[in-house]
Amino acid sequence: MRRSLSVPLAGLLLALVAAPALAQPPTTPVPGPRDPNQPPASAPNGPQSLAHAVGDAGTGLSVVRLGPQGVPTNTILPGLSEQLPKQSVTEFGLGLASAQVNTEAFLSTERVVTQANPFGFAVAGRSPQSPGTLVQTAIPDNPQPTNGGLPIPETPLGKLKVLNGSVHARWDEKLGPCISPLATAKTSLAGLEILSALPAEVPLPSKSLVSIPDTFEANSNVRLVDLPGSKNKAVESTSTMRAVSVEIAGGIKIDVATPPTLTATATGDEKTSKITYTAPVLKVSQNGKELGTLDAAHPTLDIPLVLDLAVIKLQIAGLNEKKASFSGNGFSGFQLGATARMLDVQLLPTDKLKLPNLPTALAQISLGEQIVRAAAPQGGVVCGTAQPPQTPENPGGAAAPPKQKAPPLAYTNAAYQSIPLFWVGTGLLLAGVVLVAALPVRTSRSRVRAPGVSGP
Repeated sequence: MRRSLSVPLAGLLLALVAAPALAQPPTTPVPGPRDPNQPPASAPNGPQSLAHAVGDAGTGLSVVRLGPQGVPTNTILPGLSEQLPKQSVTEFGLGLASAQVNTEAFLSTERVVTQANPFGFAVAGRSPQSPGTLVQTAIPDNPQPTNGGLPIPETPLGKLKVLNGSVHARWDEKLGPCISPLATAKTSLAGLEILSALPAEVPLPSKSLVSIPDTFEANSNVRLVDLPGSKNKAVESTSTMRAVSVEIAGGIKIDVATPPTLTATATGDEKTSKITYTAPVLKVSQNGKELGTLDAAHPTLDIPLVLDLAVIKLQIAGLNEKKASFSGNGFSGFQLGATARMLDVQLLPTDKLKLPNLPTALAQISLGEQIVRAAAPQGGVVCGTAQPPQTPENPGGAAAPPKQKAPPLAYTNAAYQSIPLFWVGTGLLLAGVVLVAALPVRTSRSRVRAPGVSGP
């Protein structure tokens, strides 16, 4: 690679790194009382849902990575940075849809959160909140979704024509998350060009590396589903993609025969919790000639361009799963999650150079990035309502008697009756001001004497 190629990329990265104030700060812990015997900051009021459920699903239409796996992951835990996978130097995402459910959230407005982001970027794993995002939160409940167009960012990394979003967050006052639909988010676009302003030194026949001429849609959904053999529920997080075709520089066309679907289902038990993945089936051709099929059995395909000086690697990203038991917040259960990508397009991959500490490629474009996570307590999610706590004044948890009407507040306007003398004094003061203003003003004339003249 010529040195002139690295100049614009290095300038972009330095400009982004030079603004650390845009990075999100670490999450602030939930504040607690100074005195352990002090009651909490807030207490539940009225009937409370018995359901405990945590789940989220995220889907990105496209993610552009410059220098993938080129920066170590920073962490406050000693020795853990070497165990975590490396971050990209810079990431830029388009059309991001996320749905989150967390009944254990400290703030009630964070129990269900759905977002549709037009774009987002991260530098070494740190990402600010992008403007123009559609958001719906619950509590309170939202009977109808929020739909609208998302602002299209002007950037050489990606150009869009039309980008729409839809978000819907629900919550039942008595049953909590036991409502359908619960959390859904969607982004869809028509017309996309990625890396449309590559430097002239990049040996590609076209200045747009990837383009999607047809509709491209991402859906994220979290819901509660029936648990076989039980009246309780399971937490299900699902990420789906819908695409028709993808065009790549060099006359390469990819037809999406089967779109991917990624689902995490948590029942509270490791034996019945599962990850379900429908791998995509992509048919690849170049200038009308069939090159092969990308599927679970054939996940990679290398295509040389321009006298083998540039290589485009197509890859169906492998499925990564994580499972673990948990306990806390008064209950225990099982959680699991998974990530996958419909298609990875790598420009100038470095795996054949066999040099240490190199990014995996100059640039990597991920189409259809998916992530799902779900957690449920043992036995599943209980859809019911807790009775009010028992007190000496309210034995058995019965309904509390109606409260007596509070006495009226003191008057604070012109009808104030406690101190009538105040208004009398105010009236006399105003009358005095009027009288003084109406009296004629007498002025005295000073006499001017000549120097040396005496007498009257």
